[in-house]
Amino acid sequence: MNRNRIKTLAYLLLQPFSLKFLRQISGENFIFPFYHLVSDASPAHVRNLYPIVTKKQFLSDLEFLLKHYQPATITDVLDFVQCGKKSKKPMFFLSFDDGMRECYDVIYPVLKQKGIQAAFFINPPYVDNKELFYKHKISLLTDAVHTCGQQEFKEVSNVIGYTSSEKEIVTNWLKELTYYDVHNIDQIARICSVDFGSYLEKEQPYMTTSQIKEMQSDGFIIGSHGLNHKRFSTLTDVEMKYEIRESMGYLKSQLPGKVQTFAFPFTDDQVPANFFDFLYNEINLDITFGTAGIKKDVQKKHIQRVPMEVEKRNANQILRAEYSYFCAKSFVNRNTINRS
Repeated sequence: MNRNRIKTLAYLLLQPFSLKFLRQISGENFIFPFYHLVSDASPAHVRNLYPIVTKKQFLSDLEFLLKHYQPATITDVLDFVQCGKKSKKPMFFLSFDDGMRECYDVIYPVLKQKGIQAAFFINPPYVDNKELFYKHKISLLTDAVHTCGQQEFKEVSNVIGYTSSEKEIVTNWLKELTYYDVHNIDQIARICSVDFGSYLEKEQPYMTTSQIKEMQSDGFIIGSHGLNHKRFSTLTDVEMKYEIRESMGYLKSQLPGKVQTFAFPFTDDQVPANFFDFLYNEINLDITFGTAGIKKDVQKKHIQRVPMEVEKRNANQILRAEYSYFCAKSFVNRNTINRS
């Protein structure tokens, strides 16, 4: 049984219990919800990747969080780490990945008005819309494959080495492409007449340096999300260190901040313990983040965040599912991430 099914089952079994009760028996008072963007539109570069949270839903999520938790500052987060990741008060700290334009246009004004501090994790090549993230390219290609003509689709099928009339098979194949499949991505874009440069210029999907600096001057935290948003578990030790050194070097020169922080792109799953030693002892990061939900981690400065972009679920449902899953895993001592 996979993680989502176990989580759903645990949620159903513990549904009669209040969120407060689930929080108390779990002992996890400090939570770290994260999003990518908030939009009432359906941007083509993300709509095929994950559910898009509307502004109305985001405001509802915030209302729920503020009712049940106290908004935390980055100082609270650092104190939390120093205290062995224990908190007497129910608190939350928000973060947002990928440096999307909506972070400035939609999220930043809301958080500023409400006095809620948050962290934004960026990838240097995408700032100022210099490049397009490969996953965002794949989302564009997914739309293109669904609407392309018979001849174009046949050519795309030849690229993947699969003769089929089922477009779903091809789009599922697209989802599995990685940063290193740029040749295939660009080849399919040419076949389907998708111009990534024109899309970048027209849509401007990422924040600019001046926008990020404005947010930082208002007290928001700007952290690293790696250089090119690669999945770290697929990289060599040398490649992982390069991603960190380059991205942190950019931040220190262009967006220097008092707190040095990093959030793993995709996931921190299978990242070895010695790499965390490098992050804290050589790069001198103050804190790092994963994406495993409400879960303990043996690394003292590493915190797991809760994904908030879940199809047809609001903050109440997502958090209740997370707490239920955590409590269920505690019975078999599987709610702590250990690293070799």
